[in-house]
Amino acid sequence: MAQRQFNVDGVRLACEDVGAGPPIVLLHGFPLDHTMWNAQIAALQSNFRVIAPDLRGFGASQLAEGDAENGVGMERYAADVIGLLDSLQISEPVVLAGLSMGGYVAWQVALRWPDRIRGLVPCDTRAVADADEPRAARFKMAEAAMQAGNSSPALAMMPKLLGAETREQRPEVEALLRAMIERQTAEAVAAAQRGMARREDVRGKLDKITADSLCIVGAEDAISPPAEMHEFAALLAKSGDDDVRITEIDHAGHMTPMENPAAFTAAVAAFAKKCYRL
Repeated sequence: MAQRQFNVDGVRLACEDVGAGPPIVLLHGFPLDHTMWNAQIAALQSNFRVIAPDLRGFGASQLAEGDAENGVGMERYAADVIGLLDSLQISEPVVLAGLSMGGYVAWQVALRWPDRIRGLVPCDTRAVADADEPRAARFKMAEAAMQAGNSSPALAMMPKLLGAETREQRPEVEALLRAMIERQTAEAVAAAQRGMARREDVRGKLDKITADSLCIVGAEDAISPPAEMHEFAALLAKSGDDDVRITEIDHAGHMTPMENPAAFTAAVAAFAKKCYRL
C-alpha cells in the first residue's frame, strides 16, 4: 500500500494511492477507514489508479477544531474528496464509489461537482434523510462515544453490518470489521454521526445526476435494503441521459466489499472499464 497525506483546507487528510491508469475513488462507510477496501485496492490496481481516502477524522486523517462537537456535514466530506483529487493532480472525471456513509458523501460530490464524475457507484447506501428516531439515535451515539472516550458505542452496529451467512461461516470478516471500528476515535464517531443526522434527503435531486451509475447492494442488507436501492436507482435513471444499473450481490449484507469481495470487485471493474471505454 502507498499512503499519501495532504493538507486540505488546513486539515491533514490521508489516502491510499496505488496503481496506474484511469482513476477509481473508493469512499468508506461509518465508522471505518480505507482498509475496508483492501480486497478492491489489491485487485483493481492492475488496471486502474485506485484512490482510497480516510475520510476526515477516520484512519490517518485529522478532524478540524470543533468538528466533533458540531458534526461534519456530507458536503464537507465531499469538499475534502475534491481537495484530495486536486492535491493528487487528478483533474479528469473519475469513477467514484461510496459505501453507506461514503455513499452520502458521493451524492454530494456528484451533485456539487458533476464535472468531476465519470461514473457513480452508490453501494449499500440510502438517498433518504433520517427519520426522527434514527436521527435521535445518532446524536445519542455521538454523546456516548464522547463520554466513553472511544468508539465502543459504535460496536452496537455490528449485528446489522454483516449478513447471517458471513457471521456464521466467515468469522474472520467479523473480526476484521470489529478491529476497524475499535481503532477509530470517539471524536470521529461523534463528528460523523452528528453530520449524518443532519444530512439532506437527496431523492428529489437524483434526476440531476447525469453520470452513468451502478448501484450495488448486498442481497441480505438490513440497513440499505435492496428494495430501497431499486427505488433510488429508478430516480437516478429519470434524467434519461445516463445508464443506470443495479446489481445485487449474493452472500452479503451491508458490507458487500468485505463479504463477497470477488463479486463486488468484478462488478466495479466491469463498470469502470465501460465508463473509461477500456
